[in-house]
Amino acid sequence: MQANPLEIIKLNNLKLAAKIISRQLKNGVHLGKRIGAGSEFEQYRHYEPGDDTKRIDWKLFARSDKYMVKESPVESNLHIRFILDLSGSMNYEEKGIRRLDFAKNLLASLAYLAHQQGDPMTFFTLQNGAVLQKVAPSPKSFQKILYHLDADKASGSWPIQKQDFPVLKSNQRELIIMVSDFLQKENEWVDIVASMRHPKKEIVLFQVLGEQEMHFDLKGNYMFKDLETDHIIKMDGKSVQKTYNAAIEKYLQELDQAFHVPQVHLLRTTFHESIAEVISKYLLKNQLH
Repeated sequence: MQANPLEIIKLNNLKLAAKIISRQLKNGVHLGKRIGAGSEFEQYRHYEPGDDTKRIDWKLFARSDKYMVKESPVESNLHIRFILDLSGSMNYEEKGIRRLDFAKNLLASLAYLAHQQGDPMTFFTLQNGAVLQKVAPSPKSFQKILYHLDADKASGSWPIQKQDFPVLKSNQRELIIMVSDFLQKENEWVDIVASMRHPKKEIVLFQVLGEQEMHFDLKGNYMFKDLETDHIIKMDGKSVQKTYNAAIEKYLQELDQAFHVPQVHLLRTTFHESIAEVISKYLLKNQLH
């Protein structure tokens, strides 16, 4: 049985939560994979100088007169870059669960899986127009990521002006995992993701939204507060329901289209879904690509 996110968050212990969530997942899961010499057959390729001749399929050679080498999926030792959005809108809360707390536990669990498989990790945060690298690759990366996740607070807004962040660019083979609400005024988040794209990279975007954000159905008078600007307006829920739902549906469709590009994968979830289920969906999708 999988713990719900409120139970996980109430633990107030990211390391323990990560271990619990990892136990809810299947054994032997990996965040990334590559093709190499392993025990489970995946595909053939032509023999190249330097390959172990023991990997040549001699039966296939007898039939085809071609030197073919077996390949299989193995552990990746893939560099993994974790990125957390710390804009003020990450403080949004529904039914006792804050988006930021869900995001922190999701990232802690993913980092724990990477730590278990021995992958080098870095950790970045995005806040008030600044990209900060909090953790560099080291044997203690996981512990340092947990430390910063515990301490980090969300506030402020992300500027809409297009900016260049060299620290996010590289031609290194890596898996980038970014957690955000991806709510933007123009194209600020789309631009950041576009700047990180490279043929050697896989980019996985976890969009974490509330149920009321995805489908607003509240009735009565409410005070709506912009968590990035603190601007407050009073409105009747019923009167804005139709307009809001049409606008958010259009926005999410446009976001899907913007991120429907090679090596970018958008996974949308609410923060009432089991974190283990969210990761399972990602791992399944990863295995299918």
